[in-house]
Amino acid sequence: MCLKNFINKYPKFDLIIEELTTTELIFKLKNGHLDAAIAATPLEDEKIKEVVLYYEPFVAYIPENHENFDKKEIEISDLNMDEILLLQDGHCFRDGIVNLCKNKKIIADKFNFYIESGSFETLIKLADEGLGTTLLPYLHTLDLNEKDKIKLRHFKDPKPARAVGLIYPKNELKIHIIEALQSVISGVVRGAIAFQDVQIISPIAKK
Repeated sequence: MCLKNFINKYPKFDLIIEELTTTELIFKLKNGHLDAAIAATPLEDEKIKEVVLYYEPFVAYIPENHENFDKKEIEISDLNMDEILLLQDGHCFRDGIVNLCKNKKIIADKFNFYIESGSFETLIKLADEGLGTTLLPYLHTLDLNEKDKIKLRHFKDPKPARAVGLIYPKNELKIHIIEALQSVISGVVRGAIAFQDVQIISPIAKK
């Protein structure tokens, strides 16, 4: 939706989309290979400018045979890090989940068992096979089928969330492109996300 709106509104812009890890995004931005990117913030990098676009809550995906399935809402303390299915290392959403659990001291130094994947779709399938639970970004849950939406559980307020922002080098000269992207994305997402009471979780991997 965002991309289609942007292309229709600014047909003279050449838009090239890449899906990269946060580390790769920052490297390419600093070296002039990208004009801008969308990532979870704050990144705490003095050479990168950040403009927050929206706050996106974490949503739990709980299979029907799990002990938390009957709960209407869950708390962070309900999470068991030994059974949470994660994205592969390098994804900011993965680091956000790990930080969320560290903040509440429900994560051990070593996992007894874990599976990492490169896509949310794979994590959902693994959860349905009884291999654990997972957390999803709110916008991703909007595209799930009705059968899978039954397994979603929102957190009680304040909901753990990530700040998603437009990032670009502080010396970026193509500011008109940045402002155009910000305007289109904010306009589309504003109607989809209306959460107020959220707790922002850092996307930076903590040592």
